[in-house]
Amino acid sequence: MDARLLWLAGGAFAIGTGSLIITGILPNLSAGLGVSVDTAGLLISIFALAYAIGSPVLSTMLGDIDRKTVLASAMAVFGLANLGAALASDFTLVMAARVVMALAAGVYMPAANAVAVALVPPERRGRAIALVTGGMTVALILGVPLGTAVVAFGGWHLAFLIVTLFSALALIGILLRLPAGLPRGSNTLQERLQVARRGDVLLALATTMLWTTGAFTLYTYVAPFLAAHAGITGAWLGGALVISGIGSAIGNQLGGIASDRYGPERTLLIVLSVLAASLLAASLAAVSLEPSSAIFVLPAILLIWSAAGWAGHPSQMSRLAAMAPDAAVVALSLNASALYFGIAAGAALGQQTLRHFGTWPLGFVGAACEVAALAVLFIAMRRRRPARRALEIAPIEAEPQPVR
Repeated sequence: MDARLLWLAGGAFAIGTGSLIITGILPNLSAGLGVSVDTAGLLISIFALAYAIGSPVLSTMLGDIDRKTVLASAMAVFGLANLGAALASDFTLVMAARVVMALAAGVYMPAANAVAVALVPPERRGRAIALVTGGMTVALILGVPLGTAVVAFGGWHLAFLIVTLFSALALIGILLRLPAGLPRGSNTLQERLQVARRGDVLLALATTMLWTTGAFTLYTYVAPFLAAHAGITGAWLGGALVISGIGSAIGNQLGGIASDRYGPERTLLIVLSVLAASLLAASLAAVSLEPSSAIFVLPAILLIWSAAGWAGHPSQMSRLAAMAPDAAVVALSLNASALYFGIAAGAALGQQTLRHFGTWPLGFVGAACEVAALAVLFIAMRRRRPARRALEIAPIEAEPQPVR
């Protein structure tokens, strides 16, 4: 293993922690800024939306700049934006800082994956990318729960300061360990749009967006949901988020194994079905169980739901790479944008659900989105059947008939 990849993964860890830490500190943040919990949830929507739009645009604009410079600059901006959020006392300023964080993250992650590929031999590229993106998974296990736990000692400001520290450490590693002169980006916006216009790719991106929308309808407001229906707050909330992170790591590994063994589409059918069932079970537990019982049941559901939510990513990336083998990198970057559009939509949908109905139906609404994702997946699979049948029949029809 190339040790330089660890510093790229460290940057991904900082970005993953900074991206999702809002979910754990939402009640403290809303109280400190004097806004409602559902309004504070917009900090996730605005981050995801800025990432989804900014990443392809900025990655293209900065394609001719040395990758080390791009990575170091993006990580520095991300750290400074978190420092700005920690020093802010107004919701608008925190929201502006989140936009800057998202733009920096949207530049860093595609560049980090590209550099990881450039640093290793071709036969190790998959593992190199897995190691870098694994930093995001570690953020769910360690970074987000840690940030959630420290608010009890120093308030929500301390959570952003911790992310600033993580960013500074990653920046030092990038500056000291990465070489200059790494390969630069080459995809234009026109190339990205051409891939996005393909019907099968478009359906796959819609599946990604719908399944992420469903997951983040509840995950955005998991802290008030667990507090209201299971009495899980403070350090116990941090523990519940650790369980969620462990589920994410397990799901990511099992999803890759299942995709290779059973095929990506069959794996996605199972994953989306389990995700829909677990979201449904979360709301059913919320409305049918007393908090004294739900405190044991909901963390178990959270483990399964997190595992299912992450198990689909390897399958979806394999599908897209097969759909656009001539532009796999572009297809995967579009998938990242679709994912963040889904996060933004899920946070917004969760906000409206919370504002009008409360926390209990969040799982029901999320499950409905997963059913919609399943429907789109079925449509995509049915569209492919005639093409497969034509390929099977064509050689038979082309065979010359014997002369009688």
